[in-house]
Amino acid sequence: MSGFIAWLDATEGAPTARVGGKGASLARLASAGFPVPPGFAVTVDAYHHFHELAGLDAAIEALCGLAGRPTPAEIRQVCEPILEALADSALPHQVAAEVSQAFECLSVKAGGGATFAVRSSGVSEDGAAASFAGLYDSYINLTGSDTVLKAILDCYRCLWEPRAAHYRAMKGVDHSKEAMAVVVMQTVNSHVSGVAFTLNPVSGETDEVMINASWGLGEAVVSGLVTPDNYLVKKTGTIVQKDVSDKNVRVVPTATGTEQQVTPAALASAQALEDHQIRHVADTATAVERHYGCPMDIEFAYDTNGNFYLLQARPITTR
Repeated sequence: MSGFIAWLDATEGAPTARVGGKGASLARLASAGFPVPPGFAVTVDAYHHFHELAGLDAAIEALCGLAGRPTPAEIRQVCEPILEALADSALPHQVAAEVSQAFECLSVKAGGGATFAVRSSGVSEDGAAASFAGLYDSYINLTGSDTVLKAILDCYRCLWEPRAAHYRAMKGVDHSKEAMAVVVMQTVNSHVSGVAFTLNPVSGETDEVMINASWGLGEAVVSGLVTPDNYLVKKTGTIVQKDVSDKNVRVVPTATGTEQQVTPAALASAQALEDHQIRHVADTATAVERHYGCPMDIEFAYDTNGNFYLLQARPITTR
């Protein structure tokens, strides 16, 4: 293969400039022995090939020419012709061929019945200065090579959506130097999922881990669809606070993707994480913080068999 594919469990060749912020972090976690679902990154080289064939340098000139802090309306105006130029775009043949080959290998590794996630991984994403949280698209519970290829193309297009371009402008990120890698990984059939912060985002205390958790896939928590449980844990392992909410909605996988469901009554008001799981999440988040050397924000999940996975880790930012 060329430089279009990088496996997440490989310890070499996975810098941010090659696999984007999310891909680099997942590769770093996997190489350090943290539990990360199997997967690979479609590298920035693949995006550059796509960008060149789509003639995007000319299309983004007006966006790159905006000075200062442009308004959302100005951003929308200059992004419209970019998105029009991408409406009929396709993945380069060689990129599609190599992704299909890698996906076949991943499908064998994941085993029968597995589904997959396609996650945007911009080169400026998940850094200490800018998180891009929720601004680039991701797709989960996908099956089949054709569906995965379409999702990768959609990830490329979302790089030029007004919401992402406006955030880059506010953060001073050079549009002409931004590029998109894409992570393709096995979907975790999450029974419980959530996020954890290795400092208390309310008080700023550095000896505490704050955990938000709810039933089903993590989309319900990170999108604000549900008010999750809130747990506060000292890094010594002492649980100092448990706020259990009524989690009336959850996001679950379906045959065609995902859907929102009413949470079964027996679960809605029940504690999403058991105490030993709360401590395990806190211990893992603290270990990730030690590995990175700075306060971290992690996304995690327990699958329906009770297996624990890390789905993302990034330095804590103020967005």
